[in-house]
Amino acid sequence: HIEELETHYPSQLSGGQKQRVALARALAPKPELLLLDEPFSALDRVLRIELAEKLKKLQKRIGIPLAFITHSLDEAFVLADRILILYRGEVQQFGAPEEIFYHPRNLHVAELAGLSNIFDDARVEEQVEKLVEGNNAGPKRTVLKSGEMRIAVNPLNLKEGDKVSWGIHPENITLLLPNSGSEDKDENVYSAYVHSITGKGPKKRIVLKLARHEKSLNAEVPAQFADALNLNTGDLCLVKMDMSKVVAF
Repeated sequence: HIEELETHYPSQLSGGQKQRVALARALAPKPELLLLDEPFSALDRVLRIELAEKLKKLQKRIGIPLAFITHSLDEAFVLADRILILYRGEVQQFGAPEEIFYHPRNLHVAELAGLSNIFDDARVEEQVEKLVEGNNAGPKRTVLKSGEMRIAVNPLNLKEGDKVSWGIHPENITLLLPNSGSEDKDENVYSAYVHSITGKGPKKRIVLKLARHEKSLNAEVPAQFADALNLNTGDLCLVKMDMSKVVAF
């Protein structure tokens, strides 16, 4: 909707209005393909996402294929049906946004996908077949050794001893109290100490010092849940990682 801008001079337009006018001019000739090279880079994050959402709706309505170049993960996830990631001129990965987010192929893709918890010291300890009972009961999985931690992940086509990196998104970490019934020896449950708690909005970011690894872990939890746990700096808690949410590459 730019009809209200037809009597305005360029100097009278806001940044967002200028972007809308530029997009309208690009669409006017009815192109078979629309190529946009970081069109929202000069705008603040809120406005970028707002325009990206509008562009997505417009693109679906008019049916023009769109190639959108961006360094913003937020823009890519709002707009894209498929994402192609380039690093130093080479294709790193091509796939759906969910694939990029949960199954990055390498460190470059993982970092671009916002994976802030990355551990690059792991090796494959064992391949566990699906068992119904016993100490290794559970689905087929690969077990990694990282520091003094054993981490179960979805099956990897690797040999024992192979080096591998792993990580988990902060929002996929579950925090438990020490007396919650889960023990540190349980698979993918680890003792940790609260290093810091920040955030006053709907989510809180908690930095945790793992008892069995030298690196810290960032967790993002709903503020209501964090308040219910009543955790404070220095408190002991348990960190639980769902196997399906752990990323390995």
